[in-house]
Amino acid sequence: MKKYFILLLIFVALTSVSFGQGMQLGLKAGMNIANVGGSDADNIIGESLDSRTGFCGGLFFMYQFNNLFAIQPEAYYSMKGATYSESGVDFTLKLDYIEVPLLFKVIIPVQGSGVRPSVFVGPAVGFKTTAKVKVEVDGQSEEEDIEDVTSTDFSVVFGAGVGFNVGNNEVGVDIRYILGLSTLDDSTDPLDIKNNVLNFNIYYGFSIL
Repeated sequence: MKKYFILLLIFVALTSVSFGQGMQLGLKAGMNIANVGGSDADNIIGESLDSRTGFCGGLFFMYQFNNLFAIQPEAYYSMKGATYSESGVDFTLKLDYIEVPLLFKVIIPVQGSGVRPSVFVGPAVGFKTTAKVKVEVDGQSEEEDIEDVTSTDFSVVFGAGVGFNVGNNEVGVDIRYILGLSTLDDSTDPLDIKNNVLNFNIYYGFSIL
């Protein structure tokens, strides 16, 4: 699955050189407000978990077909998970990924303006880099690896953003919701537990065409 997904991104990049009307290569960084959902999410400790705030950041490539439509593959580091506190003890579920979404964008034209609003949706796959639980009490902390966490995390991304022209380049912000589709539990009798993330970003795109 990983090999075919990477080949798809390479194909998009190569075809855009021949047929694209505009291209950007850019940097993005932002904040995740992550938690876990699914029908068995409350069964992890018997009650609901709180959100974990974390970093996300990486690269994107945008290929614009015309004035309205574009496709945008990305690759970035994303911190997910959840937290829980009880009787002075803080627990953090640390699930970090290299995330690779493929976004389909609709750019909303604003005549006579350098403002570029957009909406987007697309699939994403995350490749696990970290699966740990951190326990903190009285200023002391300890981490332990978690077994039986799936190595890939499939999701769908919904979002909207607004960009501003800076010469031939673009600076902007976006907000997105990343809805987990696959369970995190890789045990023989898996629970239905999925990543859910509210994500905020700033980005800078360099025009390359």
